[in-house]
Amino acid sequence: MATSENGTEPDIPKPASDADYERFLALADNEEGWTQRLSKPDSGIWTREEKGSDVQMIKARIDYSDIEATVLYDVLHDPYYRRVWDENMIDGFEICRLDANNDIGYYSMRWPTPLSNRDFVNTRTWRAASDVYVIFNHSVLHPKMPARPGFVRAVSLLSGYVIRPLEKGCQLTYVSHNDPKGHIPAFIINKSMTRLVPQIGTKIQKACMAYPGWKAEHNPDFKPWLDDKVVDDLPSYEDSLTRDLVNTKGKLLVQSTAEQGMDLPQTGGESSAVDACTDDADPAASEDALAPEP
Repeated sequence: MATSENGTEPDIPKPASDADYERFLALADNEEGWTQRLSKPDSGIWTREEKGSDVQMIKARIDYSDIEATVLYDVLHDPYYRRVWDENMIDGFEICRLDANNDIGYYSMRWPTPLSNRDFVNTRTWRAASDVYVIFNHSVLHPKMPARPGFVRAVSLLSGYVIRPLEKGCQLTYVSHNDPKGHIPAFIINKSMTRLVPQIGTKIQKACMAYPGWKAEHNPDFKPWLDDKVVDDLPSYEDSLTRDLVNTKGKLLVQSTAEQGMDLPQTGGESSAVDACTDDADPAASEDALAPEP
């Protein structure tokens, strides 16, 4: 059973509070404590030091004149579409639901050889209003989802998105404070994130442009993230403790959410990706190999 860092049983994850929500909004909206690294008419990048972490928090703000806020919010939520636009994804599924706007999920992603693939277990929160859409997450321990062979368990300290409608299009603010763990020096992580975040923005833009046409042919009424009173088949946290998610060798016993009931293009099997992994033995690995979680 997974334990916390002090060796005790992990605390039961709780839904994000109003204070958590306001804190994340403040990080996204305020510039106090941030150092600007890039300034363009339609985008900007900032970084800040966080106490207790060698990995910097990074923030990117991008104006999309050709994307509606509702479409961007749907793209960032839709688990079936994620497999289509996220070529780094290996597997992803929801483990349990904490309430109508909070869940715990698993996500694994491939990193180029010789770096090990990464995976996350995160609790995610989302809220939608007419003038702002918010999604944010942080890593938690779940006793049924321990570290898996072939993966380095990465940690989301606090990451997410704030979307605001504009007179034409929308504005996306992306905040990321992820520690990929392993043996990659912090200065490489920090340097690479500043360079790679604009690429994430472009990837998301392309995904949004294609989403309406794709969604029209793939379960167009499936948008549970828009319903604050959604009822689905996800177990509660307590019930999820009785469900085996991996076997003794770390192999998944559940089907990826992105593959359930959908005829989607595949981006590569898990087994080949895992077999190719190392454990980041080379600390001088180039930042070109880093691929942050979008």
